[in-house]
Amino acid sequence: MDRGRVDLIQVDLTRCGGFTEAIKIAALAWDRGLPVANHGFTTYINVAAALHFLASIPNALILEFVAEEETNLREAITKQKLRAVDGYVAIPDAPGLGVDLDEEAIAPFIVKG
Repeated sequence: MDRGRVDLIQVDLTRCGGFTEAIKIAALAWDRGLPVANHGFTTYINVAAALHFLASIPNALILEFVAEEETNLREAITKQKLRAVDGYVAIPDAPGLGVDLDEEAIAPFIVKG
C-alpha cells in the first residue's frame, strides 16, 4: 500500500486468510485513506461473507458482485439466492453468514476418507 501506488484495496476473504486478516488489511487501508472492495463472488457463501465484511469496516466502497445468475455451482449449493435489487444486495441476517447449504447439492463434492 505504501509503495505500490494503489488507489483501491481489493480483499478476497478466501485468499487472504479469512475475516481476521481481511479486517487487518482494511485497517491498514483506512490508515492510508484507501477504500476497500471485496473480490470473491463465485458462490453465495463468498458473497454473504463479503457483505458481512464490508458492513463491518468504515472504508467499504463497493461489493463486487457478478450479476450472471444461473451459474451452476453458485445457484446450487445454498438454499438462499442473493440478488441485486436496484444496485444493492441485502446483507443476510440469519445466523452465521445467513445462508444455508443445500445438502443434496453439495453431496457430490464431499470427499470421504
